[in-house]
Amino acid sequence: MKANPPRWWMYPAALLAMAVVTLVAAWVLSPGPDEFCYLPGGIQFGGECGMVQVMGVPCPQCGMTRSFVHAARLNLVSAFWYNPAGLALFLWIQVAGFIGLVRLVTRTPRRLEPPIQVFAGWAFFWLIALYALPYALRVFFDVNPLPL
Repeated sequence: MKANPPRWWMYPAALLAMAVVTLVAAWVLSPGPDEFCYLPGGIQFGGECGMVQVMGVPCPQCGMTRSFVHAARLNLVSAFWYNPAGLALFLWIQVAGFIGLVRLVTRTPRRLEPPIQVFAGWAFFWLIALYALPYALRVFFDVNPLPL
């Protein structure tokens, strides 16, 4: 018996859902004056990074949540300053959601499909220029916008 292929709309719907959930989650949290993010009711979300507590340096993901929260509010400079990779990832997820929406509306599963070279180039740029390089600057040159 042959397995049924997945419905054409599942992947675009997943892209759209991921973008909506990411945006809503970033909007539910609010930036606080003390560099933490807060849930409604003033409840602090998360705590100090374990790597900072143990080793005294931030981990590569430090600032990602704050970056998402600021990006959702279109405070792009702050989002970039907290974590450049976080801002890029947030925007990437939102673009993917838009692509998913266009595919669902037009009922065209491959609409706006980027060539693999563009996708691979962007992933490489994100990994090196926006993720690894800022982390190296934080660790080796003490260029760190995050409070320790």
